[in-house]
Amino acid sequence: MAVNLVKGENKILNMNLFHVGLGWDVNEGASQYDFDLDVAAFMIGSNKKTLADDYLVFYNSEKRLKVDAHEIERNKDNERQWTGSKALIKPISIVKSNIWGNDNDAMRHESRPVDPELSVIGSVDDEDGQTSEDGDDEIMDIDLSKVRSDVQEIIINVSIYEYEKRKQNFGQVERAYVRLYKPGHEKEGAEEYRYDLTEDFSTCASIEFCRLYRYNGEWKIQALGIGHKGGLEELVSKFM
Repeated sequence: MAVNLVKGENKILNMNLFHVGLGWDVNEGASQYDFDLDVAAFMIGSNKKTLADDYLVFYNSEKRLKVDAHEIERNKDNERQWTGSKALIKPISIVKSNIWGNDNDAMRHESRPVDPELSVIGSVDDEDGQTSEDGDDEIMDIDLSKVRSDVQEIIINVSIYEYEKRKQNFGQVERAYVRLYKPGHEKEGAEEYRYDLTEDFSTCASIEFCRLYRYNGEWKIQALGIGHKGGLEELVSKFM
């Protein structure tokens, strides 16, 4: 049975290998543009800052893992499309983002971001929220046994891409949540931990959902629910 966390609450993590699923629903008619919500993980040292650029795992990370995806014929609106299982291609091996040249769209559809130790694997970017309509919108894979010893905490955030240009904020999003579950326990309700964000974030373009942190030789999870008026750039300013 899931442990339902409330804001500020922390619990000991009873697993090393798990998925972090994040989800939300956009209010119908909230914007003329698609909502592109992006997940990022900041891997923080004892000085409360990210160890290095490679330890911000987000949609534009330089280090990537290829997934099963390939481009197909454009749709009727002349928009690019990709198909495939989105599963990681084995054997798993880190590649650099420059193999896609300047084709950022292809990179984001055909790979997942990762840190150098393969301890945090980011999500395939879901630019319009259509990829996972009936489940988690974005999923990260975490293996705490591989996390560098000098990483003291991992802060998981969600931000709205181009929020200023599109005039979007989290007040137009509802039923946001984060849940942690073991491999094979993807079904809704089968997670180990869950945090539903119920606060009003109508002035916010990014939110710190939760943090995983070391404490007395163990890992713990804390529900955060901290909103920021700025997007990813404000989080970068705080943690980099």
